[in-house]
Amino acid sequence: MSESIMIQEGIQVLRRLEEAGYEAVFVGGCVRDRLLGRPLKDIDIATSALPQDVVRLFPRTAPTGLAHGTVTVIMETHTFEVTTYRKESEYEQFRRPKEVEFISDLDEDLRRRDFTINAMAQGPDGSCIDPFGGRDDLDKGIVRCVGDPMERFREDALRMLRGIRFACEYGFELEDGTWRALVRHAPLLEHVATERVTAELDRMIEGRSPDRAVALLVESGLPRHFKEPVEWPLARWERAPEATERSALAKLDGAALRWAGLFILMECEAEQAREAMKRLKFAGKKSDAVYRLLRADEWMRSRADGGDSRTGVEAEPSVFETVALGAVEFGRPVVREWLRLAGWRVEMMGDDGLRRLAAEGAAELERVPVDRIAELAVNGTDLTGALDKPAGPWLGRLLYELLTEAALRRLPNDRDVLLNEAKSRAKRETN
Repeated sequence: MSESIMIQEGIQVLRRLEEAGYEAVFVGGCVRDRLLGRPLKDIDIATSALPQDVVRLFPRTAPTGLAHGTVTVIMETHTFEVTTYRKESEYEQFRRPKEVEFISDLDEDLRRRDFTINAMAQGPDGSCIDPFGGRDDLDKGIVRCVGDPMERFREDALRMLRGIRFACEYGFELEDGTWRALVRHAPLLEHVATERVTAELDRMIEGRSPDRAVALLVESGLPRHFKEPVEWPLARWERAPEATERSALAKLDGAALRWAGLFILMECEAEQAREAMKRLKFAGKKSDAVYRLLRADEWMRSRADGGDSRTGVEAEPSVFETVALGAVEFGRPVVREWLRLAGWRVEMMGDDGLRRLAAEGAAELERVPVDRIAELAVNGTDLTGALDKPAGPWLGRLLYELLTEAALRRLPNDRDVLLNEAKSRAKRETN
């Protein structure tokens, strides 16, 4: 319903511009996705009207990028970026044009775009304007540069990553000339800001074909040429790991899980992964989520291989003990996610040592009564009062010990019971 409204409002914008004597069309990704029958995320519009004309014609606008001819038109439900037809001068730093020139020729505007499948337009009646064969390439499943691919990648080196992403997202092949130009110009990626590179990598790993994306990245050599060099196997591999041929990453659902899976395939430890994500300037929240999963992976696998001093068990601990202690260490949500990773390890990597944990862990995790100190029936004030002792490092240790006992169901999470246990421990220490 929302997409239908978006299209209707977009057509209203086209009609209003046409009524004022200007050309106006849908362009770019929305045309491509409409022809493929895929959901639309947004609609971009190109017009012969100058930015000031667009502002004059619509009551609600925002000056999104006037220097490049873009005005955001705000309709009742959706917003639309409306950009004046333009052509671009020589590019600088292999990323952006030195200047843009507003023009009145739609074909010339479409000529400056990256790939033929993105260089189509649609009028309000649905008619397709396709001067570079984009529709034919859609039918054939080909990603092809508009015009000379060498020139397109020299203009904007980020297009190389975008080409791989489009090929993976749509299940297309990169046209031979486009692929050869991409491989040849891979070193130009050093000129592209790290944040933009990471955004493309993110969309690949979280997209429809992350395993194919890894394979194409390795084959292209692009990871060797990031502006911020990253010491990880992705930049050294001659061939992607065999697991990617079995769509290993695609079997993981969720951004953090997929990135954690990729780092596992690269045999990176948690600290190495955190450093790589830091150099790639990932958002802290995502980086932390991946790091916690990998730390949990290391910790849980080590416990699955042997005992844990806090349980008093030297033989293989039970599934319950492992997930309970893991919950205390990392929190139930992280352990719950890690159990999905454990199942993936069993299925894709043949890790039989995790088979019981993967099979029984989720049910056992539900039996863990508490996993955070805030959930305990006692707090620091209760303990300092009951023990008549000023707060200090001992308090955090004691709370952690009580939490561990309660999580393992050795003690009920009851105020009186926990206070008595605290007093008993304090008495043993003094003796």
